[in-house]
Amino acid sequence: MPGVFRGAWVLLRRNLGIVVPGLLVGALAAVVEAAFASSSLTLVANYGWLVTDVTQILAAIVTISYTTGMADAAWRSGRARYSDGTHAFAREGSHVLVAMVVLFALGLVAAVAAPFTLAISIVVYAFLSLYAMPAAVVGERDGIAACAESARLALRAPLPTLLTALGIVVVAAVMGVVASELAEVPFLGPLISDIVVQSVVAYAVLVVVGEYRELIGRKTPA
Repeated sequence: MPGVFRGAWVLLRRNLGIVVPGLLVGALAAVVEAAFASSSLTLVANYGWLVTDVTQILAAIVTISYTTGMADAAWRSGRARYSDGTHAFAREGSHVLVAMVVLFALGLVAAVAAPFTLAISIVVYAFLSLYAMPAAVVGERDGIAACAESARLALRAPLPTLLTALGIVVVAAVMGVVASELAEVPFLGPLISDIVVQSVVAYAVLVVVGEYRELIGRKTPA
């Protein structure tokens, strides 16, 4: 378990380019949303929300596919190239979309049940869905099968899964505070903050992909 966190850190330092897709896609999505939000055309005003929602969904699919595909390549060979992300998006983008829909539906159920379960349903949901995206992209499972495999792996290895999730939460919480402080710095602060956030996301993806590869028996030479 500690080896995955250490290995992910080493791979992130070697492959800083894994942060770029999230930054670029996020920036492009923000531009599109801002353009539609500021438009005075009636048609845009009536359907701008739809464009915004579609943009956010596409941005999520591209970011998840690229980052997960590059993370898998990093664990497999030590190097992550943009072509790895492009290949993952072209091959598994539809699987990611279906997995997102399934996870959204399950998340709604967990959220509805939260008041009656003292939020335990949310914890269970996060626990069982941790490996869904690696299963879709790395394991090449369709969306429903990816979610099912994630649950099976989590139940088969509950302690590593729990420790992985907790470790990611701690890192995200600490770096989230750092990013918030950096965002207040004039001029370059917001950009630096975004880079920090995307670096944390990339690190988390590397950790989860590394743990997923171990659980399914794939070698991680890094």
